[in-house]
Amino acid sequence: MKKVLFIINGMTKSNWKVGISGGDIRLFEIMKNMDQVEKHILTTTNWLSAMEKLGISCNEKTVINYEVNPWAFSNLWISILSFFKSYRKIKLEKDDIIYSSCEHLYDVFPAMKMKIFKKAQWYAVYHWVEDYPWKDKRGNTPFLPRYLYWLNRAFSGFLIKLFASKILAVSEPTKEKLISMKKIKLERIKAVDCWVNYEKIIEVRKKYESEKWTEFDAVFMKRLNYWKWVSDLLEIWKKVSKVKKDAKLWVIWEGSEDILEKINAFIKENNLENNIKLFGVVYDFEEKFRIINSSKLFILPSHEENWAIVIWEAMAIWAPVLVYDLPEITPIWKDNVEWVERFDTNQFSEKIVKYLWDENLRKQKMKKADAFISSLDWKNIANNELK
Repeated sequence: MKKVLFIINGMTKSNWKVGISGGDIRLFEIMKNMDQVEKHILTTTNWLSAMEKLGISCNEKTVINYEVNPWAFSNLWISILSFFKSYRKIKLEKDDIIYSSCEHLYDVFPAMKMKIFKKAQWYAVYHWVEDYPWKDKRGNTPFLPRYLYWLNRAFSGFLIKLFASKILAVSEPTKEKLISMKKIKLERIKAVDCWVNYEKIIEVRKKYESEKWTEFDAVFMKRLNYWKWVSDLLEIWKKVSKVKKDAKLWVIWEGSEDILEKINAFIKENNLENNIKLFGVVYDFEEKFRIINSSKLFILPSHEENWAIVIWEAMAIWAPVLVYDLPEITPIWKDNVEWVERFDTNQFSEKIVKYLWDENLRKQKMKKADAFISSLDWKNIANNELK
């Protein structure tokens, strides 16, 4: 039986919890639904704490004894550890697959090393192509972290281009950027899809139908960092709260302690303690979708996305989505979300208020979105990826 070695070294832990990104969710579902293969894992201790909660099983696992945190040094250190660790115990044949789960060095280094020495096929997943740091300040990310981030990705992208057998680009826009910016040949790239557990989400939706739109005006669910543009989220809700005094935003989050401190300081300074609630990471599937179900809207004022699985999830639970019109995701979601002019917090807040006051508008948008998302399946996506 063919082996697939999944390399998953980027899961970070902060505030004693392991954070889960959209890319992680995609990986979990691919692993669960990829049939007729032996599943092997190379990961860190962070993954072990998440495996049981998320129902992930495998045939064998190799663990790097290190807890990754969101800081740049930690990312650099796990990259070094992953490169110099001995992988003699991992047995791979020529036709087996090395599957690096993202384009960061901590996954690329060990994949490249095993491709060279074990002669297996390396399939590199590429979620997002970085822009140049002198053109894009990534939400006013400080100079040094911004350039370190770019150098990391630029170098790992070069290694992928040089050594990977094939590249799995998460979305057509990512594929096009790999061709235009990274100069990778078309025949080496395959665009792949994302989806959600639609049937399971419907079960939650029906179970908690009486709670629909009863608890929160909006929910935001993402990893909190500079480039997800936390300041936009806070400014938008500050403006909404001036118009609707009791407006409640629920933030399902994971991020570094310094960002959390800044968020709490902003909330206190602007007297928004009753308007913004920070919840933390939610592992339980039903609990997460129960929260989104009880919210009138899902808002995503992010400055960069490559697919945004959270949009799928919000649509499936019937929460209308408001999001910036980023060029990477507009071809994916078309007119099934409410687009807001890029980085215009005034327009974003105005549209939120409009949706909050118009129940019929919310119903129209969610019915249209529901028809759009019901056509795919994780099982098909995983098997197509295996092919």
